[in-house]
Amino acid sequence: MVPQRTDAWYVSYVLIAANVALFIVGMAMGDTLSGGGTLDGLVVEAATWGAAIDVYNEWWRVFTGGFLHHGLFHLAVNMYSLYILGLALERWLGRVPFTAVYLSSLVSGSFGALIETPNSLVAGASGAIFGLMGAYAALLLTQGVGLFQTPIGPILAINLVISFTVRGISLGGHIGGLIGGVLVGAVAAQAIRRQRHVNATSLLSAAAVAAASFVGSLWAASRWVDAF
Repeated sequence: MVPQRTDAWYVSYVLIAANVALFIVGMAMGDTLSGGGTLDGLVVEAATWGAAIDVYNEWWRVFTGGFLHHGLFHLAVNMYSLYILGLALERWLGRVPFTAVYLSSLVSGSFGALIETPNSLVAGASGAIFGLMGAYAALLLTQGVGLFQTPIGPILAINLVISFTVRGISLGGHIGGLIGGVLVGAVAAQAIRRQRHVNATSLLSAAAVAAASFVGSLWAASRWVDAF
């Protein structure tokens, strides 16, 4: 059983609202419902893109890319996943550790995307969502629960197969986010096992992962962009 914390939880709803709001803003700026074939819009202006980070020093794209989406279907799939996984993990960890897991996974996903496809526009919350799956898996394994004894095992396996086989999906973003989530989730799990204060411990570890991923993202942009 997943322990239920008594503190209020609402960060997942705030993240969903932020993604939806930015999608609406993007539509007003020229993005399309289908997500294809436009050189205008918020996705072009703020998605993760190695060329822009390298040439224009737009480092904030490492963060903003995780809140933008290529079309309504892309948004709907990611927000449904965030609703299911986000609420479950936020109830388990609490607001602050959950936020740390999410943001660290988002930045780690950007790092992975910049390594794999530095000259492609990459947008979407899926890197952060893969991080939530990774953190959830780490918490379960630390408690001695097999992944395939819960829905998280099949869900993670299916999503990994899709990531490796479907064209147009950012494999680097998904794997990068997964690694970031596993690392922070493992630290949070150890804190729970040792009955330490999970908020401070996981937040510090998440900050370290996010900082390393952020620096790595900028390095990846500057290192690889000229090779393509």
